[in-house]
Amino acid sequence: MRVLLAVGLLATLAGCEQKLHSTRADAPPLPSVSVAPSPPVLPPAAPPPAPKAKPLPPPEIPGWAPPVATDTLVLLDGQPHHLRLEAETDSTHRLTATYEEAPGQLERVHGFEGYYTITLRDQAGQQVFRRRLRKAAFFKKAGPDIVTESEAYQPQFLGYSRPLGALVFTFDFMVPDSDVGAQVVLLLDRAGNVLRLSDGRGPGSGPECEPALSPSGGALLTASELLRPGRPPLRFERPDAELVGASFLTDSTVLLVYAPGKAHLIRFADGMEGYGRTPTAQQQQAPNAFVRHVRTGRVLRRFRYHGFYEEMGYTIPSFRLQATHYLLDEKRGLYLLPLAGVGVPVELRFAAMPRFTPPKRLAEVRVEVHSAQNSFAFYVDTSSVQPRIRYQRLAE
Repeated sequence: MRVLLAVGLLATLAGCEQKLHSTRADAPPLPSVSVAPSPPVLPPAAPPPAPKAKPLPPPEIPGWAPPVATDTLVLLDGQPHHLRLEAETDSTHRLTATYEEAPGQLERVHGFEGYYTITLRDQAGQQVFRRRLRKAAFFKKAGPDIVTESEAYQPQFLGYSRPLGALVFTFDFMVPDSDVGAQVVLLLDRAGNVLRLSDGRGPGSGPECEPALSPSGGALLTASELLRPGRPPLRFERPDAELVGASFLTDSTVLLVYAPGKAHLIRFADGMEGYGRTPTAQQQQAPNAFVRHVRTGRVLRRFRYHGFYEEMGYTIPSFRLQATHYLLDEKRGLYLLPLAGVGVPVELRFAAMPRFTPPKRLAEVRVEVHSAQNSFAFYVDTSSVQPRIRYQRLAE
């Protein structure tokens, strides 16, 4: 509200009109004054909501973990199905097992019971089967001590083989806070019955052999055998050698590499005992790598290859490009194994390969490979019929 102040204010009323007249003011006018309205009275503010308490993390108990479950959509013979995989560790049911840490020295370990449930439902949600397994089902393949100490990890679905009539799964087991463990491959038929248990790849030892179905799904490769429909398993074990690795080259061929000499107990100079191999000179000179036919098991090629190394299990440094499988031997060079045809692979020594100097050519494909002591980059000319490869030794 504004108020006008004046000296000698005269006001006259004429008829119905009201006019305001003012005379000259000798004193300067007072400044205008704004009067703010009184603020409204607000109700007292509500107290802020109390913060929600964060859920407590699960207790850290070696060998125990919260239950886990996942649902997966899979195609079986072209029809969609729902596959549910569950794992649960039962902390109310304790297990005990013993193992031989050294000859004549037994150790006792403890853990909890574990349950593994596999449920298959059709597209309409109707249950096809439900299979529940306990830890004891895996004692024979993975070892009762490792399985007992391990928490119950969720099984992984590897795939479905129509020729084998099997759904294939892998189960992992690990000793807590260590690199000791095992893997088991499980085959179930379409009714949920157990067809077979086989060996998977161990996390800290054993051959380089990832369980895999062949490209067509007609065969299954594990760390100890090749499973084919209508034929007995092709076992990889040999009395005079250790399996280093196995892998599919094509749908009809598989590559097997062995370390000459069988591992046995050795007493070292410091009095300690361990396992090692002592191959004979004849074994060292004999072929130790084989390409075998998947269906018949017949050996199609045999050759010597000693470029593998052993650190937390065996490793075969290799790569595949176009129609060739390349095996690295850091002391000699590359072995070029054509995926088709027969015969021994081509050995390409480092001395026959030019060293890489920039720039990289348009037709070259660069591949990095790591061995036990070195790392290499190979530049493979994919436009050349004959092998044309440059190499580069990479700095650590």
